[in-house]
Order: sequence, then C-alpha cells, then structure tokens
Amino acid sequence: MNAFLTHVLHHVCGQGDCLRMDGQALAVCWRCLGLYGGAAVTAMWLTASGLWRRGLPSWSVFVAQVVALVAAMLGGLHVVNGPAAWKLTCGLWTGHVAVMWLIGGAQHLIRMGKWGQSQTLGQSPFPQLPWRKGDKTASLIALAALAAMALMLANMKPSPILLDILDVLAMLGALALLTASAAAAATLAVAAWRASRCWAPEAQSSQSKKF
Repeated sequence: MNAFLTHVLHHVCGQGDCLRMDGQALAVCWRCLGLYGGAAVTAMWLTASGLWRRGLPSWSVFVAQVVALVAAMLGGLHVVNGPAAWKLTCGLWTGHVAVMWLIGGAQHLIRMGKWGQSQTLGQSPFPQLPWRKGDKTASLIALAALAAMALMLANMKPSPILLDILDVLAMLGALALLTASAAAAATLAVAAWRASRCWAPEAQSSQSKKF
C-alpha cells in the first residue's frame, strides 16, 4: 500500500522530508501530511457536525483562521523554521482553513443564488444560518486541537501500522481538497450562469425602452 500511495501522491508532494521507519518512508512530507490530513479531518468534522451548511465562518472565527493561515504561510516560506511538529502544524492549519473556506464559500454562493431568486419573484429573502456560539467555540478550539495533534504525531514512535494510517489519511485529504475545490468552482459557475439569466431580460427591456 505504501508503494502505491507513494507513487500516487508524488504528483502533489515533493516527498523530501518524510517520516521514516526501518527504511520505509511516509508517502508525503510533514507539511503535506498536515495539509491533506487537516483537510480530511476537517471535512469529516464538518460533515458529522452539519457545520458545512452554515456557509462562511463568523467574523471572530475568520480572523483567527487568517492569523493561523499567515503563520502557516510564514512556515511554508521558511521565514519561520521549526521542527517536524511546526511543519505539521502549518500544514494542518492550511488544510483546515482551505476546506472550511471552500465549502463555506460554496454554501454562501448557493444561499446568495436562492436569495436572488426570491427577490426576483418578490418573495422574502433566503433565511441565513448564523453561526451559533457553540459553533464559534468549536471552530476556535479546532485550531488549538490541530496544533496539539501535530505535537503528538511528531513525537509518536512510528510503526508500520501508523505509517499506513497516515498514508491513507493523506490520500483522503487530497481527495477532500479536490472535491471541495471542484464543488466551489461548480457552484461559482452555476451562480454566474444564473446571474446572467437574471440580468439578460432586464438588459433587453432597458434597450427596448430606449427605442
């Protein structure tokens, strides 16, 4: 399994700084392990909690995620270097924020599209789904929990079973990021198409009034 995933994931990872045990290396480096692992864990959490339906995060969560993402970027650009736990943390934060923003952005576009249709038909606006206090708290705790997870994994004694589990987690995370990106792109395309259909009659009517 490790050889197969190493071959598959070498397209999305340089595989330069990997966890090793008895000559066997993880299929991805520490940062990519965090990136794809964070994406997989976040996707499962959003699905299980139903938080994916609430769209983009609230302002307080958004600010905290921006700070975490900036710190992760500094680590990725080697401005702030650190041990394996820091590299893993940078990846986890990046994957976590990327999935939350992609899925939240897609939901936001869907909500805006339904709101636009209701306004065109003279109906009430599409109801918002505000972030509850518990959702905000859980999202803020998630950033600290990911850092704690990185510290634990970086100091854990590696085993063949652990390497296989982490390889599968990285593969699932890569698929989660690909799916979230495709969903966001498709939603944006549908939203643009619907907007063009709504604006076309108005443009035609305004031109006919001129003549």
